[in-house]
Amino acid sequence: MSSLTDFLKGNVREVKNEEVIVSKRFGPENNPTKWIIRQLTAKENKNLRRKYTKRIKDKLGRITEEFDSEKYQEDYMVRSIVFPDLSDAELQKSWGALGEYDLLEKMLTADELANLQIKISGFVEEEIVEDSLENQIEEVKNV
Repeated sequence: MSSLTDFLKGNVREVKNEEVIVSKRFGPENNPTKWIIRQLTAKENKNLRRKYTKRIKDKLGRITEEFDSEKYQEDYMVRSIVFPDLSDAELQKSWGALGEYDLLEKMLTADELANLQIKISGFVEEEIVEDSLENQIEEVKNV
């Protein structure tokens, strides 16, 4: 049985970055260079959502919120990439890019960018997936 001490910060395992192949075009032909992606914390995600949510007051004084999901997704992707360093001036200059997301759009094909987005949004610890699968198998056996 678990105890409350399992949830103390010092007892929790660190979330690890993941190495992924985004494109076979980068690096040696038989050994593509891997990109490193990370999970954002819930706090980082909350701050991003706030950043791209605008409160608008209409003529009657009612306040509505407008969310820019495209900018949110772009920023989420950029913040999830650890390597290559998209803020590197030399890298941006070599691609003629103005900013990190512009660099991604110039570096990657549409399919590669979509695959990167899927890898970032589908980032789940393997232990959790395996445990989930094991639990599902046990449930099926018990039915």
